[in-house]
Amino acid sequence: MVLLVPDDAEDVTDAPAERKAELDDAAASKATQKVDLDLDDAPFLEDEDEEEDIEEVESETPFLTEDEGKPKPGLVALLKNKFVLMGLGVILLLLVVIIILLLREPEAPPPPPPPPVEQPAIPEPPPEVPETPQIIIKLDPFLIEQTDAAGKIRFLEVSILLSTEDDGLARQFKQETFAVRNALYYYLKNKDLQFLSDKENSEKLKRELLVIINQYMGFGQFDTLMFEQYLVR
Repeated sequence: MVLLVPDDAEDVTDAPAERKAELDDAAASKATQKVDLDLDDAPFLEDEDEEEDIEEVESETPFLTEDEGKPKPGLVALLKNKFVLMGLGVILLLLVVIIILLLREPEAPPPPPPPPVEQPAIPEPPPEVPETPQIIIKLDPFLIEQTDAAGKIRFLEVSILLSTEDDGLARQFKQETFAVRNALYYYLKNKDLQFLSDKENSEKLKRELLVIINQYMGFGQFDTLMFEQYLVR
């Protein structure tokens, strides 16, 4: 026998189930409203949850910062700076020079300088005395007649020169020239012809004539007498 179940029975059976579901939804909505009210009353809890979520996300998915993503420009900038490169070059050069100086063998000390040679003292020349011009006085020639041992007449020709540096003495002689000539003439006239003819007696004759001349000089004396001409014929 076949039983036919009407559709109403299914509706009757489903009605309680739907009612129950509606009650559960209502209860859930009330619970949700309660939770929402609690969150509104305590907003800091919501912030803490958000911060925790952010920290978890950050810890799970780290990302590169700008500083870490880009290469550090400090070393590159230093290497590109010409002044820095020049400074490094100078420092390197100084280090090389220092190393060379340290490794180089010390030079032998220079030999001691030779002892100074004492130069002989050169005597200073005496101060030059200005030369006083010599004043030459010339007497006129004498022509004196003499007789030799055989009785022959001979003649003595004499020219006398006097020199002095005293101008006053020269002027005085000019004043006494006549007296001096007479004295010289008589001295030679009375002298032996043999004595006058001997050449060895010339220096003695000069001294004797000089004494005669100085007898007439009141201021100063003559020191030099010369024969410009002395001839016996």
